[in-house]
Amino acid sequence: MMLNKLQVKEVKQYLIKNNIESRLIFGDFLDHLCCMIEQNMSEGASFEDSLQASFSQLPGYEMKKIETYTLKILNMETSFSSRTSLLATIPFGLFGLSWAFSNSGFNVPALIQMFLFITAVISMFVLLGIGWIKNFPRWSFPAIGFCLLLSVFLMMVVISGLSDGVLGLWAWTPLLITLIISLIIKPGSEPIKKIIERIKEEPALILFALYGFVPIFVWILSDEMYTTWMIFIALISTLILSSGIYLFLKSDKKRTRVLSVIISGLLAVIITYTASAIYWR
Repeated sequence: MMLNKLQVKEVKQYLIKNNIESRLIFGDFLDHLCCMIEQNMSEGASFEDSLQASFSQLPGYEMKKIETYTLKILNMETSFSSRTSLLATIPFGLFGLSWAFSNSGFNVPALIQMFLFITAVISMFVLLGIGWIKNFPRWSFPAIGFCLLLSVFLMMVVISGLSDGVLGLWAWTPLLITLIISLIIKPGSEPIKKIIERIKEEPALILFALYGFVPIFVWILSDEMYTTWMIFIALISTLILSSGIYLFLKSDKKRTRVLSVIISGLLAVIITYTASAIYWR
């Protein structure tokens, strides 16, 4: 006996209620539950009884465990441990420290400022390289956005001693070097295919990659602002941005992940923009 559309919809609602997010696994569970229900109904049971019996045999928490385990095996995890989530915030933290000391208003030597900035930028490119080698797990996506936007931005920058004019295409050198080293360690196009697969599975990863733009935005907004209270603005904004990454990687709910990066990104930009407006007023 085949289930009608309304009956299938009830099964779908059960899966949605229990937070089964992967489209592939969602479809497998849907087929499996429908087959169980149809089998019970063919033996004379009502749809309601068959539905409850199937749900009892395959409870929601068990399905969520199966989904999490399966995605981990397939290297398609949607949520990570606290340790992994915290480690992914390190490049953002380093960038925040660089930003804080550069705009603190304190007499920090230019050499130290440059060292902090270069360390922060290198950490982002290292994260991108590790992402390539590991087929771009979710925690590497912000590095994609950061490195791309930084390269575009640096094309319009003049660095005295390195060039007479803007850097132009030379600005892409760090990204090119990162890709060459990554290709030497892991040749082939598999990482690119994995990016496409992950985005198809969860389009919100595009938003997470764009989240890597935000540190550059706040850096530009606070350009040439030198005052002691800027160090607090920088640290607060960095903490907010790091929290957004942590929540995105830690949460097993799609809505929480999306809201975490939207709210954190907007809040960091608004705080920095407000500080900039107050400073220049």
